Amino acid sequence: MGIKHVLKKSMVIFFVLIIFIFNTSVGAAEEVARLKSCLENDHMYENYTVFILGSWIGASTTSFKNNFEGKYVTVSGRIGIYSVSSNRKKITLYSDNPDGDGEYKSIDVDTSDSSLAGTVSSIKPGDTVRVYGKISSLQIKAEHIVINPEFDFKTNSHVFYPDKVFDEETVTDLAGDGHVSFRLPAAWKSDFVMGRLTNNDVNGYSFFLNAISPQNLKYPENFYIFYFNFETYLDHPPKSPTKGDRMDIEGLIINNILENLSGSFNPKMTEITVFDGTKLDYCQTVYKPKDGNDYRLEFLFKPDNGGIICMLYLYYPNDTAVNHIREAAYLVQTIKN
Repeated sequence: MGIKHVLKKSMVIFFVLIIFIFNTSVGAAEEVARLKSCLENDHMYENYTVFILGSWIGASTTSFKNNFEGKYVTVSGRIGIYSVSSNRKKITLYSDNPDGDGEYKSIDVDTSDSSLAGTVSSIKPGDTVRVYGKISSLQIKAEHIVINPEFDFKTNSHVFYPDKVFDEETVTDLAGDGHVSFRLPAAWKSDFVMGRLTNNDVNGYSFFLNAISPQNLKYPENFYIFYFNFETYLDHPPKSPTKGDRMDIEGLIINNILENLSGSFNPKMTEITVFDGTKLDYCQTVYKPKDGNDYRLEFLFKPDNGGIICMLYLYYPNDTAVNHIREAAYLVQTIKN
């Protein structure tokens, strides 16, 4: 583990704004973690045109693989006379318009998944087909297919199936030097939803998601994100933090946030892998307030050499009270550091 990390005395609880809501103790979580499950299993696709992908393939298959292999995408294209193979296990999508040489770009789609057979059988020449899937070996391995979708997506927009798409805004001031960025669902930028975390020079944001339609005045659904700088908040900042160092620090951060609660808490840090291969450190626990409701806390951490991006998703596990998991997952997956 190396040096035992200690928070500087000047550090205070970051999330005092949520602590006063409850008079609680802390307990172990029993229910499946909603955000963790979404991150691990619910694919987020980036929208591209056939023209863009076909142009990449035509220019350099090596460059295409380097930039797109393993990427989850959604693509809409035109169906030609011979687009559907005789065994219906492959279709070819064409661009709507030709390039300057009069050539229509195309990309092949693997439709061999048996769950797609009925939909593929319904495809006709002249249809527009939207495919959701993973790029593998110069083609798209289809997971979902929509024939003649009602609307288009913007290029590079992020989408969940079926057709949950976000208007996006980029945030770049989480870390003081600007090296951290993430994309924010536009609905989160409302003055009623978004606030700053500013105590002790913390760079962060709070989001009161239950203020977004459908509004829920009974139960909170909150998301918090801030950047923990090693130099600012540790007595002995690690120069090359190990995994053990990192999880030790993350445990201290969690305890610092929860230190005014009754009961004891020993964070059990684990590592989770998002469906696209991104690794995050993770911890889950439960608020047990006197009102009899158990509120879930999911902590997520994305480290770099200079610090850690820290996130907390707080919610009451009731289907009517949890309405913005995909939006939170979208933010997490668009973080760059």
